[in-house]
Amino acid sequence: MARFSWLLFPAALLLIFGACGPSDVEEPEAGEEQAKAGNNGQNDSERVKQDVLADVWETVMQDSDAEPKLPRDLETGDRYLTARVTANADGYEVFYYLMEEPVPVNAPELEEEAPYLTAGAIVYDSAEGARAGVNYEPEMETGQPSDLGQGITGYMDSGAGSARIVWHEENWSFLVHRRNGEGAGEEITGQARTIAGKLRYLHLPSTEEVGAGTFDMSGYGSAANTLQWQAEHVVYSVHFSDPLELIDIVAKMNE
Repeated sequence: MARFSWLLFPAALLLIFGACGPSDVEEPEAGEEQAKAGNNGQNDSERVKQDVLADVWETVMQDSDAEPKLPRDLETGDRYLTARVTANADGYEVFYYLMEEPVPVNAPELEEEAPYLTAGAIVYDSAEGARAGVNYEPEMETGQPSDLGQGITGYMDSGAGSARIVWHEENWSFLVHRRNGEGAGEEITGQARTIAGKLRYLHLPSTEEVGAGTFDMSGYGSAANTLQWQAEHVVYSVHFSDPLELIDIVAKMNE
């Protein structure tokens, strides 16, 4: 009887497992598959970004006489970072781009694209020459004073079709301007207050001589806003479309 039971046992197992067809196996839901695919895309764009940042840094280190002052990280979302870079004894220039698909660094087709951010350095023969290469705004002797908070006073004037406000913090000058028109004065003053408030908590690179921030409220693209600063005989610059994000990017470079 015992022998008969052992003979029936494998058959019983076959009947049990045979009853469990493919339909009984729990399939992942479509949403889970999409989320997994999305995460893989994000991981891929992050990997590409880190490779591009490292590639640009290495090129500048090897080929330029200027020490690299470059973004350590950039917000790219689900797009892919790439760049065009030139570097030599006179400095370097890097154009960063966001693309829908991965594109190699220095690919020829990038010359037709609008850059996302630009960073560069110019090597001068002397510190005096470098100082002259910074778009530093001197103290204004005239203009309407405006309270920007934190004990900072800006001076506003208008002419030649534009309105502007200028203020100074340590060795830095800051200029906000836009095309003249209705409400121009209020707009540039409001923007200046916002920037001055942000600079209270973030630190731009210290400069032995001068630094300059120029913010064009009428501009667009990466050329609209610029931070420049002098380090001995080198002038560094970063250009970006959004003034507040530009400050964030350069402040992180300074950490």
